[in-house]
Amino acid sequence: MTRVIAAGPGARKDRLAALDGLRFLAALSVVLFHFVGQTPGAMMVVWGRPYRSTFPELHGYFAFGRLGVDLFFLISGFVICMSAWGRTPRDFFISRVTRLYPMYWIAIVVSVCFVYFADSPFGHPNPRLLFANLTMLQTPLGVANLDPVYWTLWPELCFYLTFAVVVWKGLTHQRVVIFCGLWTVAAVLAPAAHIPLLTLIVNPTSAPYFIAGMAFHLMYRYRPTPLLWGIVAMSWLLALHFLLVPHGGRNNWATWSPWRGWLILLTTVFFLLVGAIALGWTRRIRWRGLTVAGTMTFPLYLLHDTIGMTVAHHYGDRVDPSVLVAVTVSALVVLAYLVHRFVERPIALAMRRSLNTAAFGLPAPTRRS
Repeated sequence: MTRVIAAGPGARKDRLAALDGLRFLAALSVVLFHFVGQTPGAMMVVWGRPYRSTFPELHGYFAFGRLGVDLFFLISGFVICMSAWGRTPRDFFISRVTRLYPMYWIAIVVSVCFVYFADSPFGHPNPRLLFANLTMLQTPLGVANLDPVYWTLWPELCFYLTFAVVVWKGLTHQRVVIFCGLWTVAAVLAPAAHIPLLTLIVNPTSAPYFIAGMAFHLMYRYRPTPLLWGIVAMSWLLALHFLLVPHGGRNNWATWSPWRGWLILLTTVFFLLVGAIALGWTRRIRWRGLTVAGTMTFPLYLLHDTIGMTVAHHYGDRVDPSVLVAVTVSALVVLAYLVHRFVERPIALAMRRSLNTAAFGLPAPTRRS
């Protein structure tokens, strides 16, 4: 996220500390949602008592933390487009594999340990579920996520897979715009086409955020144009449509039914914040602490649920819930930094070195004489 943009037309060389900070806030909102704002049934499982007796006033506010995932996707569209610019398909593949899999596998190991040895409320996974999750392909395999937060990884993978075609052809303003247009059309048609495979790959409810993020990056790299603003506006409208649709959309209205105005407002704020970064209004924000916070986002997101909910499950009836959440979240942030610094980064660097020296070609075998 903080890499320098490759040289090219309109390229800028400032680090996007504001984007890192925004990304950390998105992760933190999801973390607090799982502790304080989940559905009444989930809160009962985690805390062992109704949410009205644990967070009677805060629950309604932190329930909106689930929307932090949408902000993740919006930022991801911006960042992936930025980091892939000027790269070969090989470079893009290596960067994505080494970015996702090391921390993901670490999180699975930690989750399994907590599930089996700490009496977690998540239950014990069977070997098939574990093996499927190790591939990160559990969604198309029809297997449940080992940790519920893993659901966001499939839309990310589909984005990488489809965007790799554009990377293969070479990223240009025109090609990214065409990609945004084609994906928008596919996201609109997929639900009506009733083709499960198409819906699985296109991810209609998540697509508008990725698409808007890419358009915002084009504004940042080049300049805002009516066409790019049109893409963003269309993505904003579709994001709200899929968020507010009664059935099969982004939200399950049977378990959470807030005032629609708050959903519209928060989603709009997400778009405005990333738009401000795209327009260069935050370029003076260069605090290194935000960059460090950005590196902790993925570990924090992947580790917090199993660990945090297990702690809440065991100590929720013995410690004041607000104190327990404050201490546990603080500890999780520290843990995320330590895991990134001393475990994830060394593994990712070793994997990157190995992949950089590997031969990716498929040479034909020598013919028999």
